[in-house]
Amino acid sequence: MIVASALVAVGIAAGLATGGHPGTNAWIAADIARHCLPCHGATGTAPIKLDSPEALRRHRTLAAMLVADGTMPPAMNLAANAANARTLSSAERARIIAALEGGSSVEVVAARDDTRTDAGAKARAWTPPAEAWTPPAEARTPPAEARIQSAGAQISPAQAWTAPARGGARLRTFTAATTARKVRGIRWADPAELAQSPIRFASFAVDTRGVMRRLEAASGESGGVESMGNVGTTPSGALGALSRVAPVLMLPEGFHFDVPAGDLVMEVLAEPIGRPAEVLPRIAWIDAAETDARPVRALALPVASLALEPGECTTRRLTHVAQGDLDIVAVIVKGGAFLRSARVTAGAAITDIPDFRMAFNEPFVLRNPHRVAAGSAIVAELGFDNTTDNPQQPSDPPLPVQAGLPPFGEDAIVVVLYANAASSR
Repeated sequence: MIVASALVAVGIAAGLATGGHPGTNAWIAADIARHCLPCHGATGTAPIKLDSPEALRRHRTLAAMLVADGTMPPAMNLAANAANARTLSSAERARIIAALEGGSSVEVVAARDDTRTDAGAKARAWTPPAEAWTPPAEARTPPAEARIQSAGAQISPAQAWTAPARGGARLRTFTAATTARKVRGIRWADPAELAQSPIRFASFAVDTRGVMRRLEAASGESGGVESMGNVGTTPSGALGALSRVAPVLMLPEGFHFDVPAGDLVMEVLAEPIGRPAEVLPRIAWIDAAETDARPVRALALPVASLALEPGECTTRRLTHVAQGDLDIVAVIVKGGAFLRSARVTAGAAITDIPDFRMAFNEPFVLRNPHRVAAGSAIVAELGFDNTTDNPQQPSDPPLPVQAGLPPFGEDAIVVVLYANAASSR
């Protein structure tokens, strides 16, 4: 098998639906090396790594679901797609899914150059424990207690997570079941609770496939899981965001969110407060009126392939061309310690944040929707700072930064909430 230079090929060794074909191991190692490791390898820019047995064991449930529904590998923003290099064939997709969902052993094959083969590579094996979690058929059915919690105006996770007394900012993702409803906004159920809480910021999206619930069950953790960033087709922030300085998000009059039935995903940024403290986000829906007839959708502009050298400042420009006339109603900017400024324009400035601080982030809701004509560009310019002048700098001296989770990684995204102009006619 020929693999890319300096990459690590992760293969699933045996027991697949191929009937034990002697080439099975090589096929799957090639599949994952070619399609996954350019971004998810040790030197890749994706925050989730799949370059070791431990990493693969931790993320195999999530990876299998995202490969199965076509979310991964992503079709956009990959130069290799121009040559069709990362388009999975049906056979490749089936092999990877079967390997990730099965109980096969996993081996890691190191390759040092473009001509080295499996036979000459070093390998080591890992076999999952007998109690490895398999998603039950009812995995997508919320438990009874969660359904009861979501029946009223308030919604919250079933269990809290205890934040440590000290350390850097942490991201934690919680889930709670919700029923289908039309809402105009969200708010903290009890803003007074935040006074002694580590919670600084939270963004929300609906996970109709139960990805995060199954990931939490697979991890064996309770009270949420370490955040994975914007997982799946609906970005975190699609239903807005709340913070200590912005405890309510209300769409302009006439607009609403169509919230489908599923799990509400709550991606929470928490900072230590000097003592161990429970993190348990509780929100309340603000129901829409009959006159709030225009549904709001989400457009995600993520930063891809971010890398910062020590002492480096740089600006990344993200662009989306509107396919039809649309009205922008809100903008959410998310980022870590190295995001220092954000400016979003579409003909005119929509949002300008010269001093971005993740712990005091807030969504920007426009009083009057901003009309964007078809063919016009929505542009986000994000400034990053990895110098000692950055007041949020977590390292002294500064260290190289790759895409990843805070405080030592950076995973920035702009979520634009909009409504199609045609829906008002």
